[in-house]
Amino acid sequence: MSASDPLRSFPLSTHCRHWRLVRLLLLMFSFILLSALGGLAFQASASSSDARTELVKPEVAAARVAGCGFKSVHARFEDTLQEEVVEVRDVSFTSEKQLRCVAEASLQSHYYVTFPAPVEQTYQPIYWRMSRDREKATAAAWLEKRGLLARLPAYDAKRSDETTFVRSLESLCGPKAAGTLKPMGGMATFNDGALGTLGEETLSAGKLDDDTLWCLMNAASASGYPVGFIGNEAYQPER
Repeated sequence: MSASDPLRSFPLSTHCRHWRLVRLLLLMFSFILLSALGGLAFQASASSSDARTELVKPEVAAARVAGCGFKSVHARFEDTLQEEVVEVRDVSFTSEKQLRCVAEASLQSHYYVTFPAPVEQTYQPIYWRMSRDREKATAAAWLEKRGLLARLPAYDAKRSDETTFVRSLESLCGPKAAGTLKPMGGMATFNDGALGTLGEETLSAGKLDDDTLWCLMNAASASGYPVGFIGNEAYQPER
């Protein structure tokens, strides 16, 4: 990847394309972009996204997971994800209540939690279900606050015409959104020129401003239609 590649070319794995990490990526990019322009980056980004991002130290996140009833909990660096995760060890059985508690702690702190394989298989569906519900609710609240939720188009993966649906999302978010999304068969990414570009010594703004970008991301999330950033791996639609 060259230094002038657009934001959508950052290599994100299928795991990392999940909404809450996309939101964090957008916040970080907004911080870089607005800082370069001399703006109050984090305040502007938080206001535009209405995100409730709680950044805590890994040890704090581990303590919260331990509070769900686990004794052996540690933070460690995960080489595959290239980030800190919270690891629960020496457990072979746990209740759904405990796993929901862990999932809530993970979603609040933005640290992934891992278990030994048998428990992990039970935890993952609970975590992703809660994560999707949380993201949809957050996105819907963002749209409702701006009077857009009532006009949100419905998406049906089996019946909707994808191109028509994408154009309706753009229409919902205003003229700056027109032509910025690229349908890819089950999801969309951003067309060239939609997002800003960071070069070695230059900063070029894209077509989308901060509010319009967040509108598209929240509208897609609330409707259940994936919009993300495609990197080095080929996208495989969910079956």
